[in-house]
Amino acid sequence: MLTLQLKEKTYSRTFSLRNIQLNVEKGRMLLLLGHNGAGKTTMIQSMFGLTPFTGYVSLHGQQLNFQSSAHISLLKEHVSYIPDEHALFDYLTPREYFHLLQLPHEQDITREETFVDLFELSPYMDQPIAQLSHGNQKKTQIISQLLRPCDYYVFDEPTNGLDPDMMIILKKVLMKLRDQGAGILISTHHLSFGETLYDHLMILRNGDVKLDMSRQETSRTFPQQALEDIYKEVNRDYYIQVERLLNDLDTTRSS
Repeated sequence: MLTLQLKEKTYSRTFSLRNIQLNVEKGRMLLLLGHNGAGKTTMIQSMFGLTPFTGYVSLHGQQLNFQSSAHISLLKEHVSYIPDEHALFDYLTPREYFHLLQLPHEQDITREETFVDLFELSPYMDQPIAQLSHGNQKKTQIISQLLRPCDYYVFDEPTNGLDPDMMIILKKVLMKLRDQGAGILISTHHLSFGETLYDHLMILRNGDVKLDMSRQETSRTFPQQALEDIYKEVNRDYYIQVERLLNDLDTTRSS
């Protein structure tokens, strides 16, 4: 299991994350939802030691020390991270970039070719990444982190820049990885993308956990409700305010 125990992360007097535990289990998919600024990316960055926080991260029961090169190597060996932003060497071609990331490991050419074909990147493999469209850069980023089989995959907004075909293909790839035993964490704003995927659901608002349930628990608590309806129900106070503002538009128009 990959675990983040976040005791406290404070940005200001008005926003903080406290006493949140996030578990990514092998063979299961955790869906993390929330508005912009809810704390999703902060939690993910904390998991990789990219932002300071009070708490710890453990992998397979071992608490990690982000000051230890051995522990960092262990995290990189078992966990792939696909951030929201494109962190690519854009002067390289996708082929060169994939080869660079595989070193010193032996490349799995068949696996690379499969993902390149799946995501329709073949025509662009020898073009500089800087010259590729936003969507093809996103596909390059995703493929680069799928080349080596891992125990866990963490995706922060993986659908940004993808067209409908690629979103459908990515969803199928994620389900395949889960069926093969990988643990997956997805943070996304696309409710429809995550609706059929998740085994466990966590919803944040302003740093607070509003919901933390398995799919079975959500089915019992919110019977026959779509994910959008669950999200609105969990954030009921916010959406009551939204409805009031929408009603004000009617009043403004009539006057």
